[in-house]
Amino acid sequence: MDQLVLNLSPEPLPAFDSFVAERNREVVTALIDPEAERFLYLWGEPGSGKTHLLHAWIAHAEALGRASIYLDARQERLPEFAREASYIAVDHVDDLHPDDQITLFSIYNSLKEAGEGRLLMAGRQPPMMLALRDDLRTRVGWGLVFEVKPLSDDDKLAALARHAETRQLAIPEDVFRYLLTHWRRDLASLVDMIDLLDRYSLALRRPITVPLVKNILQTTSSPS
Repeated sequence: MDQLVLNLSPEPLPAFDSFVAERNREVVTALIDPEAERFLYLWGEPGSGKTHLLHAWIAHAEALGRASIYLDARQERLPEFAREASYIAVDHVDDLHPDDQITLFSIYNSLKEAGEGRLLMAGRQPPMMLALRDDLRTRVGWGLVFEVKPLSDDDKLAALARHAETRQLAIPEDVFRYLLTHWRRDLASLVDMIDLLDRYSLALRRPITVPLVKNILQTTSSPS
C-alpha cells in the first residue's frame, strides 16, 4: 500500500454543475445571476458545501473574464492587493484576524462606493452571531444572506457517484453506502476517501470494492 502511484487523473475544479443543489437551488441562482445583489454571505455547518460554492463562483467569474480572488481566512491573511479584483470571495470569515477584519471592512466600503464589483463571504454562523467587529458584522448582514443546507444521504450518494464519474472510476453503490456508515459523514472527507481508494486501487491492481474499503479503513485514522 506504500507504493507510489502517479495520479494521472486531473483534479476536477469546483463548479456549479458539480454541486448537488437540490436543497440550495436559490443559492446557486443568486450566485450566477448578473443582476443579483453584489454582496452575499453564505453560512452553514462544516461540510455543507460553502467552500465548493465560493470556488465555483470564482471559476464562474474567471470564465466571464473578471479579475477574481479566493481567500481563506483560516490559511492566509487578507492582502491589500485583493481590492484590485472585481470578484472577491472570503471564506471562513469566522476566523478573520482582527487586522483582516479592518481590511475586509475597507474592501466592503470601497466596493459599495465604487458601485461595481462583487463580494462573496462564508462562515459557520448567521451574520449577527459572528464574533466580528460590530461594524463588519453589520456589513456582512446588509446583502443577501443564505443558509447552505446540509446534504441528505441521498444527496451525498449522488455527489459521490458524480465525483467518481468525473474521475472515470467504476465504483459500485454499495461502496458509497458503506462509507456513509463507516467513515466521516461530511462530503469533503468522503470525496477525499474516494480519491484515496482510487490511488490504492491502482497500486494494488484491485477493483474498488467493500472488502478493499474495509482494508483501507483499518489503516486510516478512525472516523470522527
